[in-house]
Amino acid sequence: MSVVAGHPTGARHREQEPLLSEILNLLSNVLFPVVVFLIWSAATTIGTVVDQNQPPEHYYDKYPNAVANLVVRLHLTNVFHSVPYISLVVLLLVSMAVCTFRRVIPKRFPKDRAVPLKNFGLHDEVAARCDQSAAASQVVSFLRSHAFKVRAQTIDGAEWFFADKQKWARYGVLVAHVGFAVIAFGVFLGWLRGYSGQLMIYKGQTAAIPQAPLRLTLDNFGATFVPVRTQNGVTYQASKFESTVTFSDPGGSKRAHILVNHPFITSDRVYFYQASYAFGGRLEVLKNGSPVALPGTAGRLAAQDAIFLPGTSRVVQYGALLGPSDPSQTPPGVNLPAHDEYALWIFHDNIPTTAKPILLPIGRAVDAGDGYSIRALPPTPSSGLTYRYDPGQGWVGLGCIILVAGFVMALFFVPVKLYARVTSDGPAARVALAATTTKGNTIYEDDFKTLVQELQASLPKISSPAAREDHAQAYA
Repeated sequence: MSVVAGHPTGARHREQEPLLSEILNLLSNVLFPVVVFLIWSAATTIGTVVDQNQPPEHYYDKYPNAVANLVVRLHLTNVFHSVPYISLVVLLLVSMAVCTFRRVIPKRFPKDRAVPLKNFGLHDEVAARCDQSAAASQVVSFLRSHAFKVRAQTIDGAEWFFADKQKWARYGVLVAHVGFAVIAFGVFLGWLRGYSGQLMIYKGQTAAIPQAPLRLTLDNFGATFVPVRTQNGVTYQASKFESTVTFSDPGGSKRAHILVNHPFITSDRVYFYQASYAFGGRLEVLKNGSPVALPGTAGRLAAQDAIFLPGTSRVVQYGALLGPSDPSQTPPGVNLPAHDEYALWIFHDNIPTTAKPILLPIGRAVDAGDGYSIRALPPTPSSGLTYRYDPGQGWVGLGCIILVAGFVMALFFVPVKLYARVTSDGPAARVALAATTTKGNTIYEDDFKTLVQELQASLPKISSPAAREDHAQAYA
């Protein structure tokens, strides 16, 4: 019974071996990691092109409805942190590891053993008029003088020598594999512990970073604008904008300047980038000459924002800021005012009270009716900042360096393995040579011919029998 009971277990074990072999064969197939790599590259491209970690409204505002539906429904809003993306990286690493141990290492690091040298593409044979021992000694000295590292074995009475030059270059592919693995580790570490976000902060406002014990206050904001001539007239673009921010954490406070393309890096390696800016309109509402505190008048008015005047059917609608503080809001072809002013509308029963927008200079007031007046106050600047923390960034950089080093080793250096067999041929010896490289025979063919010629010229010659007899008689 014990034999019968144990038999199915062994049978199941034997049935599992072909499946495991098929899986290993699939993973070690060169085309498999290539296909996985192409899919991973496509996913990386999508994650780079499509804005990540945004609400669905952002994609419907930026892209056509069909594209936005595709992005949202396929969950392309968080590609780099998605399970399929990480799975592709893991699958690629596993495939590369299997390929390395089943294909790369056996081919790039052949064992030292007796092989048929005539089967090599590069092979030759020379005769030496000396005994086997002297020929073997000369072969070793010759190869070492040509920067080969030599290992010797005696196999079936023949002296075998296995010599390598620039053997370290054979590790180029393996080094490149290690580099990619380090990059993958950095990406995974960034996915696991990294974070990013954006915020719009007004002058004097303090905001907190939810993922870290860090708070920042916008102390000041400034921008420089340049005129650009277009077909519709002169418009203005920001050539430089800069935020002055105070960062506060448990370790203290620090003031920093954040410019476009010049991020600020905190002591905890959090990167802050200057991304955008805005100037919020600021209006003061007066009722019979006395200030009235109303929502929306605290210096954060944006285009189309409205202020409803209590007890009336009147509404003040904010339009834009015109003037030197933010010339980019001035429509093309409209002369830039010398001083800041607001463009706004006043509605009564949903009907504009004027035929054109009211241009209200800073410091001036306009009658809104029913005892209300609106005074223009200086605009409030705001700064759009993005932040990013990626603990794997250094690992990714290190992996890129290792990857490039591996490619340089594999592409620009030629590792050579030389096989030499010295056999006795009566009073003489025969030296058979063969060479192999990782880049084929053509690249080393001329060097191999030269090597054989120099070896043949360096082999010593023994004296003739008559000469040895005369020499012996001289000492008799």
